[in-house]
Amino acid sequence: MESTKPMFKAKTDQVLCLTRFLFIGYGFCLLIVLPIQVFAQHPDNYFEPKDMQKDLSWLQRKVLQYHPACIDSVRYDSVRLAFEEALYEAEKPLQELQFLRLLRKTLISLRCGHTTAIPSASFYNYYQNAKPKPLFPLQILKNPAGMFVRFNGSNDATISVGDRLLTINQESTEHISESILDFLPGDGYHKTFRQFHLSLNFPTYYLFLKGPSYSYESGLVDTSGRFSTHVFSLRSQGKTVSKSFRPKSTKLIMADRYRELSVLTSNPEIGCLSIYGFGGSDKWFRSAFREIEKRKIKMLVLDLRGNSGGNLFSANQLLTYLLPDTFSMCFKRKDGKIHLNRRSNMSLGMRLSLFQFKHLRSKEKGTRPTCQLQDDILVNRFRFEPVEKHGFKGKLVVLMDGGTFSAATLVAAQLRKKLHVKLLGEESGGGARGSNAMIMPTLKLPNTHMRVTLPLFYLDHEMGDVPFRGLIPDYKLLPDVSMKVKGVDSELEFLARTLPHMK
Repeated sequence: MESTKPMFKAKTDQVLCLTRFLFIGYGFCLLIVLPIQVFAQHPDNYFEPKDMQKDLSWLQRKVLQYHPACIDSVRYDSVRLAFEEALYEAEKPLQELQFLRLLRKTLISLRCGHTTAIPSASFYNYYQNAKPKPLFPLQILKNPAGMFVRFNGSNDATISVGDRLLTINQESTEHISESILDFLPGDGYHKTFRQFHLSLNFPTYYLFLKGPSYSYESGLVDTSGRFSTHVFSLRSQGKTVSKSFRPKSTKLIMADRYRELSVLTSNPEIGCLSIYGFGGSDKWFRSAFREIEKRKIKMLVLDLRGNSGGNLFSANQLLTYLLPDTFSMCFKRKDGKIHLNRRSNMSLGMRLSLFQFKHLRSKEKGTRPTCQLQDDILVNRFRFEPVEKHGFKGKLVVLMDGGTFSAATLVAAQLRKKLHVKLLGEESGGGARGSNAMIMPTLKLPNTHMRVTLPLFYLDHEMGDVPFRGLIPDYKLLPDVSMKVKGVDSELEFLARTLPHMK
């Protein structure tokens, strides 16, 4: 059995325990799942100003004290100012949905895609059982050309996948989308990550914006250019008449729930390693790269589109098959004891990991995680060694989009930095120079019981002093909706034609 041979191999129980919990909170899974679970606004749930202001003041202290973004003095001041403005806006009673939007807009000042507000458990539980659920019944794909239907969950069989959505209840979808983006979190100042999740969770975010409704009127343009108006009544919602599509431009070789290995149908000499999220057994990568070697695949597309992150060590396991030399990952956080309160979900594993990060210091560099204190910043570094066999040595490109976030951005950044790999697609959703994540407890606000995710560490990609943007592609590729409707992946088809000639 081959091994990645990370130089920090678990030689002690402490290190082993640490590796088990490093993945906690890393990836956008929590931010994806929890908002999707919110269905409507409780009609009687109002918060008094004094309760909201107490919670805002309490949260401000925790964020300024522990959030790694606040290491930067400029960001510290902007966050403090955002909370002061929120305190002013909370001087009148607000419904939970209104306070949720206020919290989210305030937390956007952190420019962190892992930090957001989540409704209270009672809010969720009340509407979890609502029948019917007051959600807009069309899932959409958002791109610069507009909003397109990718899933029809209404009882109107005349609406087809690929139709362009122009209006909802006499309001333009362009105005609606800009209003929603105002309270969606993201790394830095770019929009690709927020636009991706606008597409992914549009019915939920539309509810966040407008509140619950049981009927909708929408204007659509079909693929032939004909405009029509449609009215949906959720009370009479019937069976789904059109399911979402998943383009098939590849021939599958092997797969599990997190990833798949295939070859392009239009050019079988090109392999495609699609990673939907980092998790599962490390043995899968060993089997996949053995298969790549066996089939003598010399050109490989690493498809990280829609990959919102996951287990950091799974991500680095992949890199050991792609990078020829030793590499490392570096975490930073403010020094000092983490004391959140009993309302946080700081599990024993999280607390143990925090303790180990501060106390696992070794004079023998490279045998275990090293921890140093630099100007009141706690710095942890982990080192990895490449695999001895089956490592890929051919032509490699990375395909990414706004959903490429967290651990997926880490992988793309390392490949860009170490191998100068070509990046194609859209600007990554994750920040080019790093992100705040890893150990990420959920704080429960004392009075309103709203919840806020709070990452405690900063993962430094060590890419240099780059602006607050994602990784910029060398070749910009946008999904072609008309081709996707036909089951064709336009980006992969482009690579099938151009990759053999790409330098």
